[in-house]
Amino acid sequence: MNKKIMFSFILLLVLPVSVMAGNKSPWEMKLPFKHATINYTISGVESGTEVTYIRDSGQEVASYHTTKTSMMGMSIVNETVDITTPDWEYNFDITNHSGNKSVNPEKYMIEEYNKLSKAEKKQVHKNVEQMGSSVAEGLGGKVQQNAEKILGYSCDRADMMGTVAYSIHGTDIPLRVESNMMGMNMKIVATSVKEGKVADKYFQLPAGIEPYVDPQSDAIARSLAKETITMLKDPEGAKKLRTEAMQERMEAEEQMTPEQQQQMEQAMQMMQGLFGGPKQQ
Repeated sequence: MNKKIMFSFILLLVLPVSVMAGNKSPWEMKLPFKHATINYTISGVESGTEVTYIRDSGQEVASYHTTKTSMMGMSIVNETVDITTPDWEYNFDITNHSGNKSVNPEKYMIEEYNKLSKAEKKQVHKNVEQMGSSVAEGLGGKVQQNAEKILGYSCDRADMMGTVAYSIHGTDIPLRVESNMMGMNMKIVATSVKEGKVADKYFQLPAGIEPYVDPQSDAIARSLAKETITMLKDPEGAKKLRTEAMQERMEAEEQMTPEQQQQMEQAMQMMQGLFGGPKQQ
């Protein structure tokens, strides 16, 4: 996959569509609740449910995903658990009794941000505020803030690469996602949002599964954080990223094989926070 396109996706997807100027860093989103439980239904290529538990204003997120996929007359059960803490991201496949653990990239983003001068931090905020919509447009997508109310919450709409996602305004918490990629349809809809305390048991790692640690994940996260902050502190950062996004999109459409296109789409799903933070499975 092209590195610059991946970088563009990461910038889009780790930063909320809108950023409150008073936040200490661009990664501290202001949720409309401190703790909450969100129930989802999933239909399409997969059918089932997901429950996402949020604590400490999004500092901790646990997502329990159970679906069935029907292929060639066979039914495959998909059961996963994803847990995010300020330091780590855990992904468990309960069906296959496996799991992995990687550093939370926001940890290094914040560390790099805190090294900046006051003027550089101000520039980062300015670029972030400009970046979401402009980069989305450069990649052929569009973003509309406060596009619709879902379950009483004002939601931003992001439309890109066959996926339309409605997320709580200024956050990465989706309440409705509709995806049509390579002929595969999926719809994920929040059926309820219950605000209130969440039990500790939902944030305990699944018993009997030792998560595998990718030895390269830490170095990749550190490098990515440095690249991202370097771009964001540049006064021309937002403009440069939009130009790069447009160029890379055109090159990708011309050069990428079907397999590479699928990898890019899977990477987008993985990072977008569509279930599991929450991510799509």
